[in-house]
Amino acid sequence: MIDFVERAFQQGGYLSRLIQGYSPREPQIRISTKVAEALDEGRHLLCEAGTGTGKSLGYLLPAAKWAIENKKKVIVCTHTIPLMNQIVSTELSRVAEIIQMDNPTHRLRYQLVKGKSHYICKSKLKLLRQDYSPGSSEGKMLEAILSKVKEGVHDRAEMGFPIDDHLWKKINATSCKDVKRDSECALELLKFNMSLVHIIVTNHAMFFQDLVMRKKLGRGTLPDYDAVIFDEAHEVEEVCCQAFEKKVSKRQLDILLNEFFAHDETQQLDMKSQLELNDLRREVEKEAGELFKSIQLRIGKSRYKLLSSPFGADRLIEAIAEFTKTSKKMKIKRSSEILERIFEYNDNLDFISQVERRSWGYWVSSEKGTVAFHAAPLFPKVVLGYGLFDKVPVILASATMSTGGNFNFFAGRMGVKEYGSITVDSPFDYANKTMLICPEGAPDASSPDFVPYLSDQIKEITMYSEGRMLVLFTSFETMRVVAQNLAPFAEEYGFLLKVQEVGSDREEIIQQLKTNSRTIVLGCTSFWTGVDVPGDALTVVVIAKLPFPQPDEPITQAQIKLIESVNRSSFFDFIFPKMMIKLKQGFGRLNRSMQCQGAVIILDNRVLTKRYGKMIIKGLPSCAFSRNLQDLMNILPC
Repeated sequence: MIDFVERAFQQGGYLSRLIQGYSPREPQIRISTKVAEALDEGRHLLCEAGTGTGKSLGYLLPAAKWAIENKKKVIVCTHTIPLMNQIVSTELSRVAEIIQMDNPTHRLRYQLVKGKSHYICKSKLKLLRQDYSPGSSEGKMLEAILSKVKEGVHDRAEMGFPIDDHLWKKINATSCKDVKRDSECALELLKFNMSLVHIIVTNHAMFFQDLVMRKKLGRGTLPDYDAVIFDEAHEVEEVCCQAFEKKVSKRQLDILLNEFFAHDETQQLDMKSQLELNDLRREVEKEAGELFKSIQLRIGKSRYKLLSSPFGADRLIEAIAEFTKTSKKMKIKRSSEILERIFEYNDNLDFISQVERRSWGYWVSSEKGTVAFHAAPLFPKVVLGYGLFDKVPVILASATMSTGGNFNFFAGRMGVKEYGSITVDSPFDYANKTMLICPEGAPDASSPDFVPYLSDQIKEITMYSEGRMLVLFTSFETMRVVAQNLAPFAEEYGFLLKVQEVGSDREEIIQQLKTNSRTIVLGCTSFWTGVDVPGDALTVVVIAKLPFPQPDEPITQAQIKLIESVNRSSFFDFIFPKMMIKLKQGFGRLNRSMQCQGAVIILDNRVLTKRYGKMIIKGLPSCAFSRNLQDLMNILPC
C-alpha cells in the first residue's frame, strides 16, 4: 500500500494528472503513509494535522484502497456538515479517479448517510396528502415533494426547494410505524446502498447513536464495518457522552403511557383487560408523581443537583415492571415497539437510581417545571473501550488534539491504550503573517467593567480592520449585551453586524463574512469550529474570554469531583487541557489558506496575569506577539 501512496502523491503521479499545477505536500504524504500502515496492521492512529496539510485526502486515499483490495467497509465520520459535504462531493470523487488510474478494474463505491429525519417517509407523505386540498399551499408543496420522490430523491437537502420545518416533521422518516417497508422506502434503499459500498460517510452524532443501539441490541442502523476514521476528532468526546446519556422524566413517562393507551389494539381489548391495565397505570402514575414531587422539593429553585447516593425509585420501577409484564402477557398486536420503549425507560431509571459507577456523572435537573434524572459517562473511554477500540482499527484526526506536546490527555479520555501517532504542522507562514495580541490594561473577566471594555475594544479593533472580523464568545448573554452596545456604532459607520441567534443559519452568516468586507460576526459555541473563510475576507479573530469549561454544568462538576477525589488537580488535569483544545480551534479560524494574514486578539487578561499564561502562548502556533492593540496596523493586509 505504501507504493500506492507514492504513485498517487509523487511529482508526476496520479494527482499531477488530475490537478493542474499540483505540487506534492510532504505532510500529506506522511499522513497517508501512516494511515496506510495503521490499516494494514490493524492499529489505532492519532493524527494531528494543521490546517492546509491536505488531511482529508491524506486519509481517504489509503482507506479507499484498503477497503477495495481487502473487501472491507470503512466509516468516515465528521462533525460539521460542510466537511461531510466536501468529502462526498469533492474528495471521494477524486479518490475514485485515482483508484481507477492505479487499477482500471477497481470501482470505489461510497454513500453519504444522515439521520432518519433527513429522509422522506413515503407512507407519511401519501397519508398527509389526503388531509390537504390540491389547491392549498401545503397541498402544492406535498405534490412537489411527491414528484421529486418519484424521480428518486429522498433527501431533504436534494429536493431543490425549501420545505417548511413544520411540514417536514410530519413526513420525515423518524419514528416510521411501517412494520414492512417496501423496496422504494428511503430507509430500505439506504440500507441496500450501504451494503454495497466501500466507504460510508456520516457524522459523529449518527455514528454514536448507532453504537448505542449496537451495544444494546447487537446490531445498528449502519452495517458492520472494519475500520472507523473520525475527522474533527476533538469533537468526539462531547458528542459521544451526549449520545450515551440516559435521561428519564415524568413527562417522558406520561407520553409513553398515553401512546400505549391510544394504540388501536389496546382500545379493542376486552373490558376486564382494560380495567386491569388502567389499574396498573394509576399505580405507575401515583408512584411517579410521588417520586418526582419529592425530588422537586429537594432541589428547590436550583437548576440541577449532583446525585452522590442512590435514591428511592424502587416502587416506581416495580410498578412499571408489573405494567409491562402484564401488557406482554395480553399479546397486544403491534405493541412490542412501544412496550420496548417503556421497558427501556424503566431500565434507565433503574441504572440512574443506583448511582454506583464512579466513571459516570449522575444529576437531577429542573427546567420550566420539568424534573429529570440524568446519567452520562464522564469520558468516552467508559463506553468506547469495549465495543469500538477492541473491535476495529480507529483513526482519530484533527488539527487540535495534543496538549503540552503529546496526546496523553486526549488518548486517556478516549480510552485508546495502544496507538501510533503523527503530528504534522500547518504549512502556513504564521511567523510573518499572523500576530497574537493580548492588550495590557484589561479588567478581570469577572469584573462588571469587562463587558463595557469588550464593547469598546471591539469598536476600536473594527476601525483598524474595517470589518472582516469574527468575535468568539463563551456566553450567549455576554454576546447579546455586546451586540446591543455595538448596534448603534455599526449602523453609524456602515458595518454589517451579524449575531448568532438560536436557530440562526450559521452558513448564511459565514457567507456574509465572505462576501461583505464590512462584516462583523459575533458567534458562540459552534462558531469556534468549522468556520472556514479563506483569504482577506477574515483578517481579525477576537477571543473575548478564554474558553474554560462551564463550571456550572453538572457534567463538569462531576468531572471535577472525580479528579479531586483522588487528590489530583482538576485544573491542570482537566480544565486547562480542555480549554487549550478549544482555544486552538478558535485561533485556527484565522488561517484557512496560504493567503490569510491578520491577528488573533485575546481580550482576557489571564494570558498576561496568570502563571499559566506562558503555557497558553506556547501552546498556540508560533507567531509575532504584542501587548499593544495599535500593533494591529503592522499585520493587517493592505
